[in-house]
Amino acid sequence: MDAPQNEFYIEHQTETLILFKIISRRSWDELQGWHRALPGSRVEHIKHGIYVLTVEPGGANSVAP
Repeated sequence: MDAPQNEFYIEHQTETLILFKIISRRSWDELQGWHRALPGSRVEHIKHGIYVLTVEPGGANSVAP
């Protein structure tokens, strides 16, 4: 039996997690800048000084390079 000739791709998107270690006001401002630039993203506090920015599937597509 031959392999199928037509390949297909099932798109499966998941959220993107970006980890931030806050060591200064500058790093906090950088996190907030990413949050503003990525519509629908959310910032979550993990533990002292550690935050994660969660970007929903396709959320980074709206950001211009």
